[in-house]
Amino acid sequence: ERVQRYSWRTTAEEVLKGIDLSGKTALITGTNSGIGIETARSLALHGAHVVMANRNIPASEKLRDEILAAKPDAKVNILSIELSSLKSVKKAAEEYLAKGWPLHILILNAGVFSQLTKDTDDDLEATYGINHVAHFYLTQLLLSKLKQSAPSRVVIVSSHLHNNTNIDVSLPVEEKLKILTPDVGTKEPGMMSFYAYSKMCNILFAFALHRRVNQSGVNVYVLHPGVIKTALHRGGGLFFKIFQFLGTPFFRSIEQGAATTIYCATDPELDNISGKYFENCWDDEKRLQTSLARDEVLQEALWKHTEDFLREYENK
Repeated sequence: ERVQRYSWRTTAEEVLKGIDLSGKTALITGTNSGIGIETARSLALHGAHVVMANRNIPASEKLRDEILAAKPDAKVNILSIELSSLKSVKKAAEEYLAKGWPLHILILNAGVFSQLTKDTDDDLEATYGINHVAHFYLTQLLLSKLKQSAPSRVVIVSSHLHNNTNIDVSLPVEEKLKILTPDVGTKEPGMMSFYAYSKMCNILFAFALHRRVNQSGVNVYVLHPGVIKTALHRGGGLFFKIFQFLGTPFFRSIEQGAATTIYCATDPELDNISGKYFENCWDDEKRLQTSLARDEVLQEALWKHTEDFLREYENK
């Protein structure tokens, strides 16, 4: 019987106490700011081979050098990826596979939250395209490697803000799907909602993925990391300035913010647990908007919608 050992105050380092990750390879998107930095750092310092998939290569090199300064025998590689371009996502996956590395831990951590983000190269609304579609595609392209490397884990960083979609649960599934997957050029209802939709998509994707891959030894976890002062909010405008001013006591340090990601990626007590939503290093569904998130018909509709889009993209 599992007991809750951690709280919102727990740090990544505390979760990793006594855990040796030698022989494990982890691919993480978005390690140049916030939680991503600490996720990459703490895994590498505990012996994992860490592959950082980022757009900003100089920042990635700086982090790699910092990790190597702390642990000269650390194994850290950098993979160039631009999540707003499916072509770049495919190229990154092909580069990864060409290296012949195993893949024990895939952490989908990158995200955008900004009024300034342009639509993607593939004509998707940016928040949806980057936070959901690009990560879905990357996972598909690496799935055979995850299965070959089993037991393996996919860890998806969502947000408590998935609760803020304001979608009427009584709507038909087609209507819900239309709201969650905004067309390019959609301006209403605005950034906050688009972000919430994309984070709900992360959860729907996680649960549908779990059903497909868990029999093959791949575990899937989706989580809320806690509110952190992070570069994700740079483009958030006045709303976030006020929120940061009012919210300071509730903000976690980056070390605390990464704890749940690290818990899902590494803790042995989760070996036989998959398809769950985590907060504060615990699978707490009290804080999950289950009426949407646990709707299997909606999960499957989003899966098909995304797959159809990617099939069209591949056939272009």
